[in-house]
Amino acid sequence: LGPGARKGLWVRFPPSALQRDHPKKIRDMTTINPDDHPTPESTASESGVSSATEETSTSDFGRLVDAAPFALVAIDSSQRLAQANASGRRILGLAASEVVGRAFVDLLAEPGDSPLIDEALRTAANGEVVQRSIQIRAAGVLRCIDVRFWRHGGSTDDRIVLAMLDPSAAQDQARQISSLIARSPQGMARIVDGTSLSAVNQRWAEITGQPVSEAAGAGWHEYIDIDGRSDFLAALQEALEQTRGLQGKLRINTSQGEERWLEVSVSPLDQADQGLLTFEDVTEDLDNARRADELSRALEATTDLVGILSSDGQVLRWMNDSLSHLLSEDALSEDFVDSLNEASQIAFSDALETVESDGSWRGELDLRTAAGDLLAVSAMLVPHRDVEGAVDAISLVARDITELRSAQNQVVDIEQRMAALVENAAELSILVGRDAKVIYATPAVERLLEHSEGGLQGSDILELVHPDDLQAAYDLAADVLVDSANDEHDHLDENTIVIAEAAPSTAILRVAHHEGSYRTLEVTAKDFTNNPAVDGIVINATDITERLAQAEQLESMSFHDELTGLANRALLIEKLPEALRRARERRTLVGLLSLDLDRFKVVNESLGHQAGDEMLNEVAGRIENVVRPGDIVARLGGDEFVIAITDMLRPGDAVNAARRLRKSLTRPIRVAGESVVITASIGIAIAEGDETPEDLLRDADTALHRAKNKGRDLAVVFDDHLRDQAVRRLEVENMLRQAIEDDALVVHYQPVLDVKTGRIEGSEALVRIQASDGSLVMPGSFIDVAEDSGLISQLGHQVLVKSICQTAEWTRHTRPGQPRLSIAVNVSARQLTDPNYTDKLRHELENAALAPSQLSLELTESALIDGNPTIERSLQELRSLGVRIGLDDFGTGFSSLAYLKRFPISFLKIDRSFVDGLGTDENDSAIVRATIALAHGLNLRVVAEGVETEDQLEQLAALDCDLVQGYLFSKPVGPEEFVNFLGMRWSS
Repeated sequence: LGPGARKGLWVRFPPSALQRDHPKKIRDMTTINPDDHPTPESTASESGVSSATEETSTSDFGRLVDAAPFALVAIDSSQRLAQANASGRRILGLAASEVVGRAFVDLLAEPGDSPLIDEALRTAANGEVVQRSIQIRAAGVLRCIDVRFWRHGGSTDDRIVLAMLDPSAAQDQARQISSLIARSPQGMARIVDGTSLSAVNQRWAEITGQPVSEAAGAGWHEYIDIDGRSDFLAALQEALEQTRGLQGKLRINTSQGEERWLEVSVSPLDQADQGLLTFEDVTEDLDNARRADELSRALEATTDLVGILSSDGQVLRWMNDSLSHLLSEDALSEDFVDSLNEASQIAFSDALETVESDGSWRGELDLRTAAGDLLAVSAMLVPHRDVEGAVDAISLVARDITELRSAQNQVVDIEQRMAALVENAAELSILVGRDAKVIYATPAVERLLEHSEGGLQGSDILELVHPDDLQAAYDLAADVLVDSANDEHDHLDENTIVIAEAAPSTAILRVAHHEGSYRTLEVTAKDFTNNPAVDGIVINATDITERLAQAEQLESMSFHDELTGLANRALLIEKLPEALRRARERRTLVGLLSLDLDRFKVVNESLGHQAGDEMLNEVAGRIENVVRPGDIVARLGGDEFVIAITDMLRPGDAVNAARRLRKSLTRPIRVAGESVVITASIGIAIAEGDETPEDLLRDADTALHRAKNKGRDLAVVFDDHLRDQAVRRLEVENMLRQAIEDDALVVHYQPVLDVKTGRIEGSEALVRIQASDGSLVMPGSFIDVAEDSGLISQLGHQVLVKSICQTAEWTRHTRPGQPRLSIAVNVSARQLTDPNYTDKLRHELENAALAPSQLSLELTESALIDGNPTIERSLQELRSLGVRIGLDDFGTGFSSLAYLKRFPISFLKIDRSFVDGLGTDENDSAIVRATIALAHGLNLRVVAEGVETEDQLEQLAALDCDLVQGYLFSKPVGPEEFVNFLGMRWSS
């Protein structure tokens, strides 16, 4: 597999010894074709041996029988045994000496089967193939075997050949194979029906993460990489159909999404379309091989000289192309030191001692090329040690430094002059003469400005400065230059310039890049004209272009939304005070619109996050097109936008802006190839200028919640009533938060009865808050606040734990013969979005020793409407655990029969609003009747809540309702009072 290869996701090896050494086996005794087995003539012909004599043919036939991998018996014309191979003798219970001459009918367990055998032998003698199931008594054991009869025409006596199969042997073989698979440390499985697994050992789960129970059958197919799956399964099917082996490498995907490679081998078994699969993870081996291959190619491609020396450094074992082009063809067979001059041989000998004792060595050597020239190289020797620390090879890496040596000789004369420059240089250093001409620029000029190293020599330094920055350059020059002919000037004189000593000065200048663009440099200039070694102005420059760009980008990111480019919360909070100040001074108004897209989550999860981002960008653009240039548009996150309408003359301006926004957003949006219509809910807060940005945002958000609760696709203006509601919600939220922290939640239990028996089957848990004055706060006052504030998960968990522990306590005190109590607990959609919810629930059940089947979780249809995949997965996991799932308030929300098909629902709960109308409202009665019929048709149980009268109970019983609860039996009570219901039965 080459690097980057995508094809070959299923790699099959050429036919190997595994395939060649396995003779074709009997596949199915009911379909065996005698033509599939070689006759003595074909065997002799294929081996190149003449079949002219009967003796040779008979001998070949005997070898054919003995070599067969299944039971074969030959019968002569007198119906006596002429030959049987080892498998045949084992089935017949005969020793080798007891075969020849034995009458076949004597082996029958039922003498009455003799005519059946006679008929089969006569039919076979006429050239037809016959199949029979007969009973024989072998060594005192009764066996039922499948027999195939056909005439073998290669011998003069026309013997009848019998192929026999003992079904019990196949069962023994299956047990042995299953035991082998279970005990094998190597990955192993049994293949049946061509591509299905009937047994697989734990190694599969260790490699893939898929439980072995899920891998059975075709379950393992989904873990095979999709690009190679069909090819591999087709090859596997074909191999087993032709009873031949299969080997190769197979790419799979683990449950964590990781790609792994398996070495797979398939050996066919005696049964049709069955085989033994062995597999092992070779991902690391392939990665190592690929890395070694990449390293080898890199070494071959590099211009550096690379070689591998023997452990003593005397013999060159391998060299890359760059080195082989320099040395002679015999370099690999000669001593390496012969490739060095005399001085380098001494240095190399010392280097080997260093490598042996201290590690790597660096130095310079002179190599003698094939042309007889000496090549100066900078070389490094690195030892490779075995596990015991002994050197077993030495790597040589060298680089041609011939030109470098020449350059070193040339720069010796200017080293003293450049010492001061290099000493003070930051990144780029330029030496400028008295006439402002460039004398020398360090090599960094090529990297920073892409001017050649000597390209600036003699040019005017000011010609490189951006025109807008020339004044700054003059100001910098004025600090270090003095005009000798005139008084002090604030710019450079074009004719005569006298250099005077000055302290270092700094400026930010844009300097011309070779391509025509400009780079921003931080420039420092210092006078060195009094230093004879320098005699000029030293300019040090650091490129800060990227730093400034990053600073600008960070500043932009800190105040703008990354996705839409709109202002973010920080910039909104920064701009709002100015808008409020202006409104206060001008006696105008500021309208703050908090906008939230309705059901955006459905679009985001159904079409994908990329489509969601496209929609948010389109919404941002439409909002900007609707508002005025001076208004502020911000995205606070998710699908939440805020628009500040400034300088309003009347409150209605904000309402009109909201109307225009909603109208603009209702036009279809094209995302991910789909046309999507989205609506928006808007909360409006009006400010006269005295409010704080935080107050204004809070009021707009409160109005937005009101719009959402009233059905969405609305705009609501904040008023005093909403302010009172906001204060109340804050008080309730604080009370709820404190109750959760103080464990002040109280759980009451309402009995649930079996309609037919009147027995108490269980209860429903209902939460209350114990207020400071001792009163109980009902859930209607705080559940919606818990949902909005995010406290619902903590609330739900505490209620669940309390209910599980209490039910477990009642169960331990249940008298023998009484049914185990169940407990129904309400669960929110937010709880089910936790991917670890099932594990947490399992932990609580185990701690309390409560069976999962005793727990029912009730959720409303609103929890299912968004189609959250995490919720669906959590429900499936809960059902697998044994917990029952109920749909609460069925028929009151967005009822969909698809929920009953898609989700693992165990029971439906009829809302009390329908039960109230039983017998008095025909519509309610029809709904209850239809719900019960629908549930029973889907094998679901039905619970009716809110039962308050005997008449309602009688009608529910007549409609075959399963369970009931309501004030007719009891209101929700504390656990101490609920104990009185245990073991009771309701009777009218």
